[in-house]
Amino acid sequence: MDAGKREAVTGMSKKILYEGPDISYHNGCVNIKKIRDAGYKRVGIRAGYGRGNVDQKYGINALACYNLCVDTIVYWFSYAYSPAMAAAEADYAIGQAARYWKKCPIAYDCEYDSINYARKNGVNITKRLATDMAIAFLKRVQEKGYIPVLYTNRVYLRDYFDIKRITGALGKVYVWYARYTTRLQGSEEDTADIWQYTSSGRISGISGKVDLNRFYTDFSGQTCVKAEREEKCNLNIKWFQEAANADGYRDADGKKLEENGINGEETQYVCSLIILKAKKADGKYVVGSTGQVVKWWQGRCNEILGRSQAVDGLYGKDSRQETIAVQKKLNLTVDGVAGKNSIQAVFYN
Repeated sequence: MDAGKREAVTGMSKKILYEGPDISYHNGCVNIKKIRDAGYKRVGIRAGYGRGNVDQKYGINALACYNLCVDTIVYWFSYAYSPAMAAAEADYAIGQAARYWKKCPIAYDCEYDSINYARKNGVNITKRLATDMAIAFLKRVQEKGYIPVLYTNRVYLRDYFDIKRITGALGKVYVWYARYTTRLQGSEEDTADIWQYTSSGRISGISGKVDLNRFYTDFSGQTCVKAEREEKCNLNIKWFQEAANADGYRDADGKKLEENGINGEETQYVCSLIILKAKKADGKYVVGSTGQVVKWWQGRCNEILGRSQAVDGLYGKDSRQETIAVQKKLNLTVDGVAGKNSIQAVFYN
């Protein structure tokens, strides 16, 4: 749906520049390519929570956005109950963001669980304290060259965050506003730079319900700036390269793949040549593809699914069924055929 149609549906005067989900470990295996191809322009990614706890899916999700040139908004779920703790959480968030981007929006996320955790530790989060913590977090984000974003809602703006004092301390702070309704009213519309309008969205690439957001800002034209990353050897890729070489696959120049564990252009080219599948005979699936890449694939299926199919290099009925299970788990196109997209996905999962 284009922006004009969205405005007609919501009845809002603000222009929607684009939409996007926000995701975390709780969304399971997410297919960023499908999200991008469905037209979503930016993905919110939880980097972690509390005292240095990195979200279990952050690395996979962030790397996929990095490789596919999908803009992000990184957020950190807070369990701070002092400004010093909030500033430390900002450092954790910045550290994770910096693995992939030199500049991007970073959001401070303080919710009911944050407030309740503080109470269990003997601290009552007042409006003054909540505001001080938000300033401490967002000021650190700003000082490090990232874009400060406050995640909040109507109740927290009223009871916990003094937005005038926050903007007075930092200047511009973008507001990521959660309100699950058909439209924002009056001052809410003025406040929201990003509107999280549902927690029950359903989109391609994500199983189950997901938060969806409408972006009214392009962050003053500041898009995500990639960091220079030194590629490390990924053994899943290295073992694939070894198997592909053993089966006689060659890159576009007719050369063997360098067995370095890096998913470069040559490896991606070879992935595009491979189609592992069973064949049908008399209405039944029987062995089709064979070889070392099939063995590699069977091993990865076993690891991802926690199963123990035979790793024999024979792609028959059982391998097809295991492939379907992996494709479902990783939100891939489910066809029982292991081609480029499936192979690339299991490099990182």
